Amino acid sequence: MTNEEMTMAELSNLALDLRGLPDAKAGPLLFSAAQRLGLGQKISVQIDRDPHALLRATAFQLRDAISWTVTGAEHDWQAEVRPRKEAEAKDVVDLLTWDHYRLDRQFADVLAAANANRVEEAETIFQDYWIGLRRHVHMENYILGPVLGGGEKKGPLADMLFEHDSIIQQSRIVDETFQEKDYGMLPAICAVLSGSLAKHENREENTLFPIWQAANNQDKLRAEEFLVQTRALLAGADDAVVKERFPD
Repeated sequence: MTNEEMTMAELSNLALDLRGLPDAKAGPLLFSAAQRLGLGQKISVQIDRDPHALLRATAFQLRDAISWTVTGAEHDWQAEVRPRKEAEAKDVVDLLTWDHYRLDRQFADVLAAANANRVEEAETIFQDYWIGLRRHVHMENYILGPVLGGGEKKGPLADMLFEHDSIIQQSRIVDETFQEKDYGMLPAICAVLSGSLAKHENREENTLFPIWQAANNQDKLRAEEFLVQTRALLAGADDAVVKERFPD
């Protein structure tokens, strides 16, 4: 299979051979792979020229959401691309905010593919989003919320818990739609969920996250432990527990 024929499913393997491709073709391939990077993932790029300009252009498109290292010379170059926030998040709230961005981008791609009737592509991206969402919600609901607070009965934390239940349910409906191959309403269902995600994340980042950040900063050792734990969980370390709480 040629590079030009590379599918989105292959890009999800995070190994990208851009040798022989001009920037006009290499750029969109790198962008498509990079915008789906999850925590703990990297893209291993092979290319036959200095990739710095291509990487900088991709970073600009992604609002500096990636970082990279480059080795090589002449016509044999390698680059490793990772989520910038994985390396640079200063605390757990910073990391969760980045994960909001990642989930948003993924679901925007699901919606775009559904609208274009690219059903297989939409389902592939959705499955990455679906497990990522459940990891994120598990971390917030069961690990951070009980410790960092925010009003479990009434307040931003209570709002978050309620909205998480709704978003999980809406996402499960999308999953069932794919499983049942009932694609007629897929774009409309995805559009509703996309709006719910955007509203929830904006509210959470502006009401609950400041409370969590203040509480988190009171205990530096615990804050570091939360950051390490969240990185691991969002990368899939506790998927058995996550799937038990939020089954497929």
